[in-house]
Amino acid sequence: MTRKLLPLTLLALAAAACTRTGDTAPTAAPAAAPAKIYTESEDRDYCGKLAGLYFRYVGSIGYRVMPDVNVSEAVNECAQGNYAAGIPVLERVLRDSDFTLPKRS
Repeated sequence: MTRKLLPLTLLALAAAACTRTGDTAPTAAPAAAPAKIYTESEDRDYCGKLAGLYFRYVGSIGYRVMPDVNVSEAVNECAQGNYAAGIPVLERVLRDSDFTLPKRS
């Protein structure tokens, strides 16, 4: 009789060990901080800094470099006040060229 109960006892102990008490439901990830809203003058200044960095260091490598049409369009967008379209393109191009972006006011 003992031999038949031993496997059942081990099975019951193993099952008890696998269930944990006090488990709680997973909590949601903390909410991300809201994005900072910049004023139009801050966006204009930042876009100017990005364009200046590009033209000074990336866009003037030599006469054989083809102009980047995306950058030209981004600078035009900034000049027209559409900073949401121009800034991300300039940031991407500068990051791809291993630049650290300037601080945004």
